[in-house]
Amino acid sequence: MAEALDRHERRRRAALAGVSARLRAVGIEPAFGVLTQYYDFYGKVPTGLTGLTVDEPHGTGRMQVTVVAAERLVPPGEGGLSADGHVWTRDVDIEHDLPAAADLVFEVTLLEGPAEASGAMWAPRRLVRDEEAVVDAVRLWHGYREMLRATPPKPATTRRRSARARLSAARRDAAASPMVRRPAAVPPPLRAHLDGLDDARLAFHFPRDRSGRYARSAVVALAGDGTALSRRGPWLSARADGAALVVGVEPLIGANQDHRWDRLPWLWSNDETPAAVRWQVDDPGRARATVERLDAFAVAEALTACGVEVDADLTALLNGYPVAYGLARHTDTWVKRLYDQLQLSAPWRLAAAYAVHQQERRAVRRPDGEPVALFGLKGLNQQSKPMVGLDAPGGGPRLRMIWTASNARLPRALWECPADLLAELT
Repeated sequence: MAEALDRHERRRRAALAGVSARLRAVGIEPAFGVLTQYYDFYGKVPTGLTGLTVDEPHGTGRMQVTVVAAERLVPPGEGGLSADGHVWTRDVDIEHDLPAAADLVFEVTLLEGPAEASGAMWAPRRLVRDEEAVVDAVRLWHGYREMLRATPPKPATTRRRSARARLSAARRDAAASPMVRRPAAVPPPLRAHLDGLDDARLAFHFPRDRSGRYARSAVVALAGDGTALSRRGPWLSARADGAALVVGVEPLIGANQDHRWDRLPWLWSNDETPAAVRWQVDDPGRARATVERLDAFAVAEALTACGVEVDADLTALLNGYPVAYGLARHTDTWVKRLYDQLQLSAPWRLAAAYAVHQQERRAVRRPDGEPVALFGLKGLNQQSKPMVGLDAPGGGPRLRMIWTASNARLPRALWECPADLLAELT
């Protein structure tokens, strides 16, 4: 089917000639042609609409500029999208068919992300009256990657090692004199787990805050009663209460727990699994080089040395670059979060961790090739949030940025560096 023609193409080309010349003067090469169809609250633009396009230098984004007729319906400053983003009031009538005596303005749109099945993309438009404003908008977007780059954290190896030594000392002290309160009674399926509880191991491995104290908000799911991980069921659990740990039974959704230890009973019970199996390395010295790289914030090098791939978005963040123009304001937060969390990881354990995830998915007959979340990048108050996920598309582990509204995640004890291994290296 032939593509619809823009009968105002010649007029638009003439109206955009000044913008095109200004962009070329600052080293940005625009092209004139048919625009990718887009829509927003004002509606969808017609098929075949023409205008200027500028492609993103280091990505798949595109800036588009065309000319439209606009008639304001309310006084300036009124209408449009409300400050809280919950209400939109039409403030302008936009017409892409250009009447002879129309009041013409420039319509600027930024296209990021995948198109819908129809080929159209959601792209809120901006209306501006003068060429300079258009050029400024395009220049800011075109150079945002360098302009809005964050600074990755600087190595502080000595301070990191000192903090780890203090943390290991706090763990040893707690294990030497554990204070653990146990429930008087538990459901029969959890009785054997409670009987096998090792107070010293639980006190040693329980999550800590930066000061070395028990993490007050941490909930450790020790063992379940067989309820599916995606469903809420009774779990033998542990929480901190000051300098003591309190063991009890709580209704938890296993798949949503950061600290789920049912697959690692040696962290809290009298299980005698050998160190080489617990750490997934036969000699602590073999892990030292990776831990030292992570201590020095050489995260990319540590991942590469362990055969872990990283997708384009996380590679950008590891180098301090925004992943997209529309998300650039979160770059500082995401870069810091990414380094802080991956510094805790044991990259050589990621393949086995993902294999555990696959086993659990197969056990309930669910797809097992999808990425599983490790941790969130923070900064966005919305249902679908950016997270660092793990998958293995080619057999080897890969970290990638994912967007998900699910609370499910891979337990930290499967992919973080074991506390007793770090103590051994300190």
